[in-house]
Amino acid sequence: MKKIFLLVLLLAALPTAIMAQWSTNVNFGWLGNASPDWIESDHIGGDKPFSLWESGWQAGGGLEYRSKDWLAYGVSGSYQSFSAQPSGHSDGPAVNESHTWTGESSWQAPVGGYVRLIKPRAIMGTNLRLGLGVMASHVGQLTVISLWDFPGIPDTSIVAGTGETAYRPFGQASLGIKVPVTRRFGITLDYGFLMTFDRMVMETPLELGLAVGW
Repeated sequence: MKKIFLLVLLLAALPTAIMAQWSTNVNFGWLGNASPDWIESDHIGGDKPFSLWESGWQAGGGLEYRSKDWLAYGVSGSYQSFSAQPSGHSDGPAVNESHTWTGESSWQAPVGGYVRLIKPRAIMGTNLRLGLGVMASHVGQLTVISLWDFPGIPDTSIVAGTGETAYRPFGQASLGIKVPVTRRFGITLDYGFLMTFDRMVMETPLELGLAVGW
């Protein structure tokens, strides 16, 4: 009778143990913009204007499955906003040559999959996340007004690649911790580096989140 009772308890606990491997996460974060410098001397624009938008914020979430104590798989997505509207002025290489630029706000929406390598005996769930995905990236329109004393007529141009939405593959790596609050809830903190394959966009997201297991 005792063995039957223990077997019933084991079977009752099995679904809970299996389902506990799944978790969902919602997060809010700050984005440091690490994009390569915008080249003023090359047609006042070069090909990396995204660096002008400075830092921003993001909100997102994901779903994760922990297959082993040290390994988990997941998918995630977020919306990122670089709301600062850049503007500036520079003098050109020619005498009495000047350039003024203004830009519109930018946004991004990266979606991807990842693997998480977990240190199983760490008190705060120390982990390393490696991911790949595709990013919808909208770089706000950047307008440049160039003026020379002769002939004195301003020349207005739009920097190539701005004012458009592009879809770029990216890679991401981050280090994080998970602080358990209850058996089902945990606070997560991740800091990492994300870069599109064409090096147009580079950023350092810092994400604070809530993980819920079931």
